[in-house]
Amino acid sequence: MKVEKISKAISDKNRIKILNYLIKGSQNVSTISDKIDIEENLASHHLRILSNLNIIKGTKRGREVIYTINRSKLISLVKDLLKNEYILDLVQEVIAEKKKSIKNRN
Repeated sequence: MKVEKISKAISDKNRIKILNYLIKGSQNVSTISDKIDIEENLASHHLRILSNLNIIKGTKRGREVIYTINRSKLISLVKDLLKNEYILDLVQEVIAEKKKSIKNRN
């Protein structure tokens, strides 16, 4: 998958909110739209975009669809991003800062 498509898809603040919410567990569109405070049809639009890229999966239960994070796809995307040396350097810098922050708290 092209990095450009993924970066465009996750550049929207509502899609990031959706992903952050779905990391906590599976949800339907109604619950997602309530949680991130957007209209249900707009939430459906964002979910469709994320689903088309296989970042999330939708499973039909009766009349509703339950959405979950596609962990294997996200892992694959991160691996693809880390093939870029600049991105790898940035990630390593962030990890080092995080470790330093944790160490300073203790």
